[in-house]
Amino acid sequence: MEIAMGLFLFFYGGALATDTLSVAIVFIIVTVFFGKRLFERIKQRYIYPRIGYVKLPQDPKTTGKGIAVAAVIMVVVLLGVMFLSMAILGQDAGLAFFLTTIVPPASGIMLAIGPYWLGQTYGLVRGYVWAALFVLGGIAMPLFSIASGYQAVGLLCTVMGLLTLVSGTIMFVCFIRKYSPESFDIEEVPNASQSHR
Repeated sequence: MEIAMGLFLFFYGGALATDTLSVAIVFIIVTVFFGKRLFERIKQRYIYPRIGYVKLPQDPKTTGKGIAVAAVIMVVVLLGVMFLSMAILGQDAGLAFFLTTIVPPASGIMLAIGPYWLGQTYGLVRGYVWAALFVLGGIAMPLFSIASGYQAVGLLCTVMGLLTLVSGTIMFVCFIRKYSPESFDIEEVPNASQSHR
């Protein structure tokens, strides 16, 4: 999970931070169409032979619909704040204030929704850690005048992507070394719709 998230954030954030927005858009499209298939092949090659695989019924509590709802609400609120800032301070000054002061911490909060959801849903403590780092990173951008606008979002994504990528790679290597394919014994799993090695 961390490897997938890290790769996406690192390359997408790098594209934003370097003003290559078109590259970021292309990367999102490629990830949507090919990313899931690629990681499924990796899991079939390295994960399932070590711990097995069972397809369980979908738990309605883990669909992630809350993430989408929260993201939409956040975007609507941000647009409202932007127009309010422009109405009060003037178009140029209001937009500058919004991009410099509001966008970085708001982006950190939005990016923290996913990891926080993982922590809440699956009890992963590291989900809360990633969420906290996203929020703190977003706050640090305007506080230390590091970056603003989508460049701040790009820098935040790049740094967090690198951290999660390193963390995920370490966990994956430890997993591969700890478990060998021969250590897994196939057993019949009742009430499961599909199971294979």
